[in-house]
Amino acid sequence: MNPKEFGLYLARLREKAGFESQAALAKASGVWNSTIARIEAGQTKKPDPDTLAKLAPYLNVTAEQLMRAAGYLNGSVHMVAEEKNRYETEAAHRKDDPIADLPPEARRSLEEFKEYILRKYGKGEGK
Repeated sequence: MNPKEFGLYLARLREKAGFESQAALAKASGVWNSTIARIEAGQTKKPDPDTLAKLAPYLNVTAEQLMRAAGYLNGSVHMVAEEKNRYETEAAHRKDDPIADLPPEARRSLEEFKEYILRKYGKGEGK
């Protein structure tokens, strides 16, 4: 994986492990928040092996899995490719629209409010 792909992989593992923020993972693992941020942003060519070893248990993977994904260990390239493909599939189906996650009643309320604003300011059907 290139640094950007590894960063996305690490971010996905963090989210999957229940850490909503880099800061939460940093606090739990003892790894600097800025280090995690640089890795996830793809700004670190090869993260330090000690850093990966510290992060692994909190991400529910082995240090070996992180080392392979980061390019330190040969072999099992197939496993890394499968994980990357799974991540890309999950990312493609992820909802980034917070409105889509609202219950139908809340979406109707938002739509009614939008129609009200459009009518009030002359862009709706009512004017």
